[in-house]
Amino acid sequence: MKQKEISEFYDEYVQRQLKIGANERLISLYKRLLNLGLKEDSKVLELGCGVGIFTKLLGKKISTGSIEAVDLSEKSIAVAKEELKGKKHLFLAVADVVKYQPKNSDFDFITLMDVIEHIPLEQHGELFENLSKIATPKTLVTINIPNPRYIDYARIHHPESLQVIDQAVELFALMQHLENHDLELISFEKYGIWEEEDYHFMVLRKKRDFVLRHLADQRNITEKISKKVSDNIDRIKYK
Repeated sequence: MKQKEISEFYDEYVQRQLKIGANERLISLYKRLLNLGLKEDSKVLELGCGVGIFTKLLGKKISTGSIEAVDLSEKSIAVAKEELKGKKHLFLAVADVVKYQPKNSDFDFITLMDVIEHIPLEQHGELFENLSKIATPKTLVTINIPNPRYIDYARIHHPESLQVIDQAVELFALMQHLENHDLELISFEKYGIWEEEDYHFMVLRKKRDFVLRHLADQRNITEKISKKVSDNIDRIKYK
């Protein structure tokens, strides 16, 4: 399928996105980023931003950092610019997320929230190669996708619910791309929003050498006391 056809589909998808707004899925993903350390001064690259609904959520936290958000759909970006008019530290662009070369650098987060299942599988190698080049050792790459078994189910029972490209992204194939491009999986969560286990959330980073760091050395005195008390309680409980 040609890129123009994909872009045109999402041009027509704009009103549906605006009508849905910040639903449970996007709010849960925003909370996950907060738990991962999203701060006022964080620098975020959002790939596949659509009409900017998740971008707007990010802007609730980020005040002195920056958000760079891109999407293939020209109409989506036009709407996002209107919806987010006046927001500081925000850059929006029409671009192919597979090949995108960001304006900024040194990102704390790169997000692909329900994006890679809509990118042809044969382009995933190029996508992860580019992500590896953009990411720094501190960057967390966060990816949310539908459970591939849910996509298989929907293709049989509810094909009308699927987008122009909506593929099952298998974990094994994904791990191969990470291995090929110096990335590693540090967190994986199978969770439910509308159905039991209908989504997968994962966190990636650049591979790094193992460095011996004693956890005890990283705790302050209060944390050390709390840990000691907790360990003693566990010893008594499981003795």
